[in-house]
Amino acid sequence: MATRIEWHKVKPATVRTEVLEWVFAVSMLAIGWLGLPTLLLAVMVELVVTVALTHAFHPRRGWRRHLVDVARMVALTAFLSIFILAAYRAAGGFTRGGLPDAREYIGVPLLVLARSLMMRRAARATADPRAHWARGALMRGGALVIGSVFATFACFVAGIPLARLLATLLPERTADLSIGSVFLATTGLMACILSTMSEQEFAAIARQPYLD
Repeated sequence: MATRIEWHKVKPATVRTEVLEWVFAVSMLAIGWLGLPTLLLAVMVELVVTVALTHAFHPRRGWRRHLVDVARMVALTAFLSIFILAAYRAAGGFTRGGLPDAREYIGVPLLVLARSLMMRRAARATADPRAHWARGALMRGGALVIGSVFATFACFVAGIPLARLLATLLPERTADLSIGSVFLATTGLMACILSTMSEQEFAAIARQPYLD
């Protein structure tokens, strides 16, 4: 991908998918069917599953090295989550204790299902659904990892001030809405940026998605 972002190459389908997911997830955050901790849990599960399923396309790597890849992804997402959860606490989160409310887990399968259905619908509308699905999974994984890195800063810079603005509107959901919406916006923006990559660049990454 070029150093300079070519915004005119952002794919409209990616923008639609990210906006729809943002609206859907923020709606669940607002009504209490999803919380920031459970949102991060959903992201961690999605990333680990993506890394685990990648073994089917790279069997020569071996199970031992592949399990190490999964462990690395768990460690990375857990490490990044510490900073995002710190911003969540600073925004007024964890007022009801360390564990999320039981109903906040409802949104986890709904969010994953909604994302899968949107990706499936987009893939079926193309001439090569299998290639589109693989490209989408690769882009999604990259957007979540890189977006989470940037979100560790964005949640402090934008999320906490946003929490102060929302405090009078939805005091019980302020921390979840503010930090969650900024996190989702950051990963969504990263997905749009990654969509500007050429098919040749994606093909090269797909052949060797590992750094070692």
